[in-house]
Amino acid sequence: MRVLALTALLAIGATPALAQEVPPQDPPASAADDTVTRVEDIVVDGRPLREVAREFVDAVGESPRGRGLARWRTPMCAGAVNLTAAAAQPLIDHVSARAEALGVRTGEPGCAPNVVFVFSDDPRGLASSLVDANPGEFRLGSRTFNLDASALRHFRESDAPVRWWHTSVPVNDDTGERAVRLPGDVDNQGNPTAPTNVVFSSVLSGVVRDDLSRVIVIVDAARVDDVSPRQLADYLTFVALAQIDPRGDRSSAPSVLNAFDNPYSSDGLSDWDLAYLEALYRPGGSLRRNSRSVAEGVVRDVARSLTVAEPVED
Repeated sequence: MRVLALTALLAIGATPALAQEVPPQDPPASAADDTVTRVEDIVVDGRPLREVAREFVDAVGESPRGRGLARWRTPMCAGAVNLTAAAAQPLIDHVSARAEALGVRTGEPGCAPNVVFVFSDDPRGLASSLVDANPGEFRLGSRTFNLDASALRHFRESDAPVRWWHTSVPVNDDTGERAVRLPGDVDNQGNPTAPTNVVFSSVLSGVVRDDLSRVIVIVDAARVDDVSPRQLADYLTFVALAQIDPRGDRSSAPSVLNAFDNPYSSDGLSDWDLAYLEALYRPGGSLRRNSRSVAEGVVRDVARSLTVAEPVED
């Protein structure tokens, strides 16, 4: 039933109400009711800040081969499965508020979810079943949309408390149309129909951007009490807003992505996390398809943000 419920949410025209038809599990406490005191992050590292920032960005971001770091440009709509409405709505509101603070548009009530949080007591089995039942939803026939087969295997077989799968789309920045053709983009006579112009040449690559289009996040319901409600909500926010490497080593930096391994690493999105997201979503960011060049821009902004935020000693 859980597979069918998520399949319905992924389908075009699905509504968040479908999530409420699944028998609920005990929900995590509301992130909105979790009061915390913000403490500035302290990093003790003798290396130049730019070098530390580069290491952090390399450990955080991961995009499909040859593509840039994607972000939301169409409205983001979050939905939750296996939570009661009383638990799901505060989580969705928290994620949406974080997104809006970054300039991301969010869907109106009743929108079709393109970010789905699934809480399960068998996350590994659920992930494997979903991939088996809907292989086309996880590999869209082109490596430009998703990570490779080893990443999908990690999604299926990992024992991580949270696992996720991103789908991003190369888009023509001038027209807003998809910039790569897929199998099935043909008319009744078998002639190609879309897109009308595929631009991947080195001269024109600047007009192609990468947009997030769908994110599936599966949470181990037995592990939610290992972190605070704020940590859980911010963790889910981070993976909903950015293509996060599930296998990256971020243990040396304060980040909410370390919360399950070290609950004291950060009480929520850290200054590093926020700087990363702000750099990723800053207006006028690079549209270049080279992932390293996009990452360099993120490194530069992260380093600048953290330098400005450092307190001045008397």
